[in-house]
Amino acid sequence: EQSALPISLRPANVQRAPTGVDVPDLPPLYAPFTFLVGTSVNLVYPVTFWVGNMLASLSVGVEYRLEEVQSIEEIQHGVEMRVSTSDPSGRMATLTVVADTIGTFKTSLRLDPVNNDVPLVTAAFASPEGEAFHGFGGRRDRINQRGQDFINWAEEFHQTPEAVANQPGNPVFEENFQFPTGPQGAYYVQSLFISSEDYGFLLERDELSHWRMASDRDDAWMVEVAGPELDFVVAPGSAPKAIQSLTEITGRHRLPPEWALGPMLSEAVQSSENSVLAYDQYDAKVQESINMMRDLDLPVEAFIFEGWSGLQQLGTYQQVVDDLNELGVRPMTYYRAFLGQQDDALERPEAFEEALANDYMVKNALGLPYIFGSPLLTTGLSALIDFTNPEAVRWWKDGIKRGLAEGSHGFMQDFGEQTFPDMVFHDGSTGIEMHNRYAVLFHKATREAFDEFAAENPDSDIEPFFFVRNGYTGRKGSAHYESASWPGDNTADWSRNSGIGSVIPDMLNRSIGGAYGFVTEIGGYLDTFGRPPKDLVIRWSHHASLMPVYRLHGGPVNGTHMPWRYDMETVEEWRRGAIRHIAAQPLIMRLWQEATETGMPITRPLWLAFPDDAEAAVQDQQFMLGPDILVAPVVEAGATSREVYFPQGCWRHPEDGSEFTGPASETIQAPLDYLPYYFRCGTQPFAVPAELMRQ
Repeated sequence: EQSALPISLRPANVQRAPTGVDVPDLPPLYAPFTFLVGTSVNLVYPVTFWVGNMLASLSVGVEYRLEEVQSIEEIQHGVEMRVSTSDPSGRMATLTVVADTIGTFKTSLRLDPVNNDVPLVTAAFASPEGEAFHGFGGRRDRINQRGQDFINWAEEFHQTPEAVANQPGNPVFEENFQFPTGPQGAYYVQSLFISSEDYGFLLERDELSHWRMASDRDDAWMVEVAGPELDFVVAPGSAPKAIQSLTEITGRHRLPPEWALGPMLSEAVQSSENSVLAYDQYDAKVQESINMMRDLDLPVEAFIFEGWSGLQQLGTYQQVVDDLNELGVRPMTYYRAFLGQQDDALERPEAFEEALANDYMVKNALGLPYIFGSPLLTTGLSALIDFTNPEAVRWWKDGIKRGLAEGSHGFMQDFGEQTFPDMVFHDGSTGIEMHNRYAVLFHKATREAFDEFAAENPDSDIEPFFFVRNGYTGRKGSAHYESASWPGDNTADWSRNSGIGSVIPDMLNRSIGGAYGFVTEIGGYLDTFGRPPKDLVIRWSHHASLMPVYRLHGGPVNGTHMPWRYDMETVEEWRRGAIRHIAAQPLIMRLWQEATETGMPITRPLWLAFPDDAEAAVQDQQFMLGPDILVAPVVEAGATSREVYFPQGCWRHPEDGSEFTGPASETIQAPLDYLPYYFRCGTQPFAVPAELMRQ
């Protein structure tokens, strides 16, 4: 339904306040297609952890709408329409609708003329009462974005201290708040959603976008793009069909080598260890971990040591690789998108100067390297690698192949959110166009390096695997190149906004968009407000055991929370989680193979598995592993029970034999060493090891 008014004044619409709180503004002009003639200003954090995060996005001007179709021409696979607009200058629009891949159709809008005066273009759609919008990438706040207003801009964020966030009547910080992005912030962004009304939607634009999902009126939703052009794809059909159709376009996580599904440990670099003077401290911790894996006979398949460069400078790197290989544990390392001027344990010390000398860095408007403050809050400066520069890509790939030749079987691929709107890239793209797209080019270069390494080293036994923090959709999107992704810097606490309570919504939201290779962080990472308590590490060990990749990591302040750094009970509970994960590993591999073919995720939200069950649709702390395993971890501090919703049918806990019949909610007793999970009666998705049985 079109607005009665053909134009609308837009007085200083602010999409985000500096605190990450959405600022209420006047409703925009709702019509099928509109555009703004005016100007926009996008302000980002210039320094701190949140370099490149959106501080505020402001727009002002006059909105016009498309009005009457003046002509229709048949083109290949579709139609092209010339449409008049309400702009008194006589501006016209060209609207094309064409058949796309496997039952989808693509709509594109181009204005004529543009004259560099159109900073925003918008599409709006009717929304029936109760329509749910699922997806949008690694959102942690909810699994249905109806009623929400947010931007798509990949960002880094951190926890609001619980002591502040939980103050009654706090006027700023609300439930699920993340500083400084607000509740909807995401490291891994997807401009894609699945509707409960039997269609999927993909915005095929990389620029900053603003989404109003029935937020300022309950009968419509809207997407607004920072640019003069618009492209989107609609995939009609049920959720499984829409998921298959859209992920066919955007891409899906690659099938991993079998070893990558085994338990992993990561030795993080503490802030106090990230300098030349402290590399020996980090080396000592790595050696301790190697010794403990051996002495405790832990079932570890891969070990990630972030500070590989520091060990190379110490001269101990090769010994670490040899020791891990002797244990049968794959060595893995760490790479990042930005270059640091100051030496640290995470990067070759000569990398910054090499990139500067060879013109591999992103530029500013003057053609000089765009320098910004380090996201690690060190005193050195930083710059971003320009992945639109073929020579910079070659240099990056040479570094990746060198790392594989030195014995690494893969790595964490970190950062990528630090693109500023006023950056200028080698191919002429601006930062506003590249901020989200950067992840795609970043991960594509790494995948190409893997492929080249395999071709150049046919006798190598290395089957590389890499997992990423930053991601975006596209044709193809970053998921097409990645092995897997992790949820960014989870905080080492029980919080719903960024701790253990945020993990399942994040995993489920990104999984339906092709990013189903989810790598958890047992115990969390950010420990700014204290070392994670023992019970959190134990709960998280069970919480993660039926997720695709089982990995412990953290933390930059208080050190990695390896289980032996607590006590033997923690070791044994981590081991029990690892044993359960190993038992499920063949099932996870089969589900992963299915996902690469159909897009159906490995871990599935209940709304997808039980589409006719209204109670299932709201469950955001339960998930299905494949079609027959219901998983409902405990995510509250001190809890010894939780309510579990059982969908239709009979469900049996395979470790204690208890059975429940749904649809029904039941309070389940769950001591610290207990994971509530259930096989569909009559199925045996995997064989439960005897040491886990509780009868």
